[in-house]
Formats: sequence, C-alpha cells, structure tokens
Amino acid sequence: MSEEQRFGDGQDNYLQGIQQAAEAARQFGAGAGSAGAAGAAAGEAAANAAAATVKAGVEAGKAVSEIAAGTAAAGPWGAILSAAWSLRHTLFKILIFICLFLLFIVIAVVSLPSIVFNNIFRTDPSSVDPNGPTEVSTIFDDLSAVVSDCIQSGYDAALARVDQIIADGGYDYELSMQALVNNALISTDYDTCYTLAAYSASMGQRGTTKVDLQSKLNAVADQMYAVTYEVKEAQVPVESGESEATGETETVEYVVCTIHPFDQSVILKAFGVDVDATYDQFNITYGEAILNMSNALKMTMYGTTSDGSVPPISDAELNLFLASLDCSGKRKELMRCALSLVGRVPYFWGGKSAPGWNSEWNTPKLVTAAGSSSTGTIRPYGLDCSGFTEWVYQTALGVTLYDGSWNQWDATHAITEEELLPGDLGFMAVPGTVPVNHVLLYAGKDADGKKLWVHCASSTGVVLNSPDYVTQYRRRNDIDLEGDLLPAALEVEEAGANG
Repeated sequence: MSEEQRFGDGQDNYLQGIQQAAEAARQFGAGAGSAGAAGAAAGEAAANAAAATVKAGVEAGKAVSEIAAGTAAAGPWGAILSAAWSLRHTLFKILIFICLFLLFIVIAVVSLPSIVFNNIFRTDPSSVDPNGPTEVSTIFDDLSAVVSDCIQSGYDAALARVDQIIADGGYDYELSMQALVNNALISTDYDTCYTLAAYSASMGQRGTTKVDLQSKLNAVADQMYAVTYEVKEAQVPVESGESEATGETETVEYVVCTIHPFDQSVILKAFGVDVDATYDQFNITYGEAILNMSNALKMTMYGTTSDGSVPPISDAELNLFLASLDCSGKRKELMRCALSLVGRVPYFWGGKSAPGWNSEWNTPKLVTAAGSSSTGTIRPYGLDCSGFTEWVYQTALGVTLYDGSWNQWDATHAITEEELLPGDLGFMAVPGTVPVNHVLLYAGKDADGKKLWVHCASSTGVVLNSPDYVTQYRRRNDIDLEGDLLPAALEVEEAGANG
C-alpha cells in the first residue's frame, strides 16, 4: 500500500492527572469483594509512600494540593478533604491527609494495575524502575504507546498476509488492493486500560515490567487480526505496446481479502489468563478482577469508565446480520460501517469525524457546540446523530450527506415506508417542526417484523434498536445504492461501457 495507515486506541487522553482517583477507589471497592488481605500486605509500603508524599507536599506544596484538587468533586471524599483543609493548624491538616491518603493507597494498590502505579506506590520494589517516571500521566502515556505499537505490529502483520495471499495466488495486485475490506480501520476494538489490567492481574500485581508486557504482546501480534479471502474474476482491457488499449479484454483473477476487527481474546491469550479461574487476591474470578482494575484505571485517568449501556456487536454477529439482509452490496457496506460503531462510540453534541476510525473517540473533550444541556461540560468524545450518518456514508461509499439533520433532509427525497431499504434515512420529524430533530439509518426488520434503526442516540451512543418515533423516510438524491461494490478501476470501466 502506498500510504501507511495507523490508528490509536481511543484511550490515550485523560483529564488532569488523578482528578477522579478517589471515585476510582470507591468504584472498585464496590465490586472487588474482600481485598483486606492484599491491602494489609501492602500496608507498610503504603504507609511509607504516604509519609513520603505528605512530606513532599509540605516541602513543595505540590503533592498534597494535587490530591486535594483531584478529589474535590468526589462526593464524601471531597467533603472530608475540604473540611481538613479548612483546619487552622497545619499539623492537623497533615495528620488527616496522612490517614486519608493511606486509606486511598491501601485500596488503590489492590485495585489499580501495578504496571502503571508501582513506580509511584513502590509496593513491589523488585520491579521498580529507578530511572522511570513517577507521574501517573507520563507512565500511562508511555505504556499506551507500547500497547499501540504492539497492536500496530499486529495490523502490519495482517497487511503482510494480504500481500502474501496475492503473491502466492498470482492475483492482480491493483484490483485486489482496491477490493480490500479493512475492518481493522473502521472499528479499532482494543482497550489500553483493559490490556494493562489483564497483564497486571496475570502477574498477580508482582514483577510487572514494560519490557515483559511488550514481549508478550508481540508474541501474539500475528493473531490479532484474522484475514480471510475470496477469489473473483474480472474482465480487463488488453494493453499492447506503450499501454495502448486494443479493444480486447481478458479475464484476470483478483482476491477480495478481509482484515477482521481486532480479536480481544488475543490479549488474554498473550498473558495466559483464564477468566473463569479464581483470582486469589480478591476471591473473585480473573475476568471480574480485570474488569474492576480496568474500570478503576479508566476512572482515574478519564473520570469515566466509558462503558455505556450498549454491548458492541461482534464480528461474527455483524457478518450474520449482513448475511440476513436482502439488499445490494453497497447497502450492506453502509450497514457494515454503521453497525461497526454500535456500543463503541458515545454521543457527543456537535460531534463530527472524518471517515475511518477516530482515535479521539471516547477521550474527554469539552462540548463547545451551543444548544445542549451538555454544552460547556466535559464528555467522552463521539458523534451526534447527523455526524454518525455522515460518517457512515463517507466511510462506506465516499458519499456526503452534509452536516446537520436539516442539510441531510435537503440532500434526500421522500420515500414510503414500504420502499425502505437498509441504508435509507429516517427522521423523527420534518425539520423546523421540533426544537431538536433526530436522523437514523434503516437497518431492516427483526424476527418479529419490527423496523430496526442504527443511530447515535443521546442516551446511549451508537445503538441498534426499534424506536417508535420515526415518522419520515428519506433516500439520498442522485446516488445509485443498488449496485454491488467493485474495485474502483472496474467501476470506472463499467461506467464507460454503459456510457
């Protein structure tokens, strides 16, 4: 491929340092079960870390103030810290902060991945990097880059397999690369926080190092993205001499390769984790422990778990759904792109994006578009309803619907309910008749005959469901959606033949 393609994990930004750490500890404590034994074992190291931190705060006025600022919005924690900070005597403040910080550390050392926090808490001296960073943001950024590079290696390995398939079969390279179905860049599915939590849990929170993490991920890089293919034939002009067409055609074979989305189970395989086995530290399963650690880390770094309430659609489920549709290849491609974001991209007022996966999705951003109760707040970045439909058409077909539900209404024409086909648009109302409109993509019918719509809803993000408020049915003007997808070169040739 002539242009290198890279992607991020959508989890590489964060709020200011440790601003939600107290909430992270509370969240973990609610689901982790009994962590007393592990907390007691870490008590002495935690006390030393607490004393050192408070001493540094007294001397430099930094560490303690960061903790105070970071937990100010954390409910009871914030109230306690505010009360402590208002005391007259500095000694009282220090003593109370020692107690609170010690309590936080005892919880945190068993709820946050050691690969991120060991250089700070030093609960496992054997794997502390004396030359490594001691700031949470720096450590997390460094580890995020390691995970991203390893996943990139897996993606590069998938592209190399595509090249090998084409070379081994002697297929037409240009047509084959144009026909490549690259799901990896549409729904980047790996989770940095989950990866770091799985690694730390697999090591029992002991002996975790960046080098070991990288080595284990790279060992399974070639299994991260599955590649399948289908051989097809095409008629192409016969060229002679200096690339002059003779008017004759010949049959050539090309191959349609599919790079499937990232296989999350490979993360567990890399670290030898059995999610159903008992994690002794908490007396819960490894699966539960990893999820709790991952959510605690997300709360600490982002102030949200970014889980949403909609489960993502798996690759197998997506292929099964597409196979059940009775429509053209172009319409199926619209549905493939649309459904790839279900459960993965949140709603964000005013959210727009260029085609392909956006590494900034799910990272905290300020809502700047006016007209919403969320304006001026920080939310996980995503798409709004018209931003989603525009992204789908641009990503699937390179066709624009334009920005905003009103413009998308103007770019479409009315159809009847009986004429609906997957990829057509639905609107809640005629623009101008409601304060805020909503636009959706029709996806077919379920087993009970109910109409299915995929859309970016304000309460859930991208979802596939059957809302009953759709009253207007529309189809894009001047676009033929009834053909099958062909490599670009064949589409041009076909257009010329029909012209």
